[in-house]
Amino acid sequence: MLEMLSIPFMRQAVIASLILAAMLAYLGIHVVRRRIVFVDLAIAQLSAVGVALGMLLDQDPIGFSLVFTLIGAGLLSLPAYERRIPQEAIMGIVYAVASAAAVLIVAKMPHGEADILNLFFGNILAVTDGQIGLMALTFGSVGLVHLIFAKRLTPIPVLTEPGSNFLFKDMVWNLLFYLTLAIVIAVAIRTAGVLLVFSDLIIPAAVALLFAERLRSLVLMSMVVGVLANLAGLYASYRFDLPSGPSIVASLGIVLALAMIGKGLVLTAFRRSGIRGS
Repeated sequence: MLEMLSIPFMRQAVIASLILAAMLAYLGIHVVRRRIVFVDLAIAQLSAVGVALGMLLDQDPIGFSLVFTLIGAGLLSLPAYERRIPQEAIMGIVYAVASAAAVLIVAKMPHGEADILNLFFGNILAVTDGQIGLMALTFGSVGLVHLIFAKRLTPIPVLTEPGSNFLFKDMVWNLLFYLTLAIVIAVAIRTAGVLLVFSDLIIPAAVALLFAERLRSLVLMSMVVGVLANLAGLYASYRFDLPSGPSIVASLGIVLALAMIGKGLVLTAFRRSGIRGS
């Protein structure tokens, strides 16, 4: 690990990975508890469309990504009033159409195949000081907003029945959460790619939910899992000369699998001891 940190670009990748893992793991707890995993994936893919369009037009990808992401977050945060179409179906449609749009845009670029890989997996090894600074500033600002309005930004149930009493003030706070999530995704996706951002949001939170219930414990465990898994993935990438993004995603997947197996073994042991004790 120390040898890896002696290389400047690897050191920058580690710093960026730690910032990403901590912020996304925190937001991931809110995403999973709100049961809006598909919303998160749809927003991430809309952000990718913005990045691709910005690259095609030779403009700032983050600016385009932010516009697409904020518009998508605003629309997806509204309560649904059509009972016959489940919200999950709408999210799936948005994700599929946005994925197709991103691929079509990238196909018009000179290095389309390589650009698609960067779009979906990112290239955290190529992160710059400017990108790290932008992430630190953006994530710090979002974290401050969540700290100030912590009680208001706790998971809010979205009522989908027509005529339900979904209060306007709840809608406003719900929208604020979606906007902060969208801003983080728009900045993160340019460096980390769609799959890594989605994995950093969901997998550490899923691991934490296996072992904790209180919000503080969930957030702390999720952040620790995210940071350690990202470091392990980066080290595996360096040690075995593997792509960084897929290595981190695979590391996160392994951690989740081990956590599920570990909890299953513990529960089995408790059940057997209970049977023997009786």
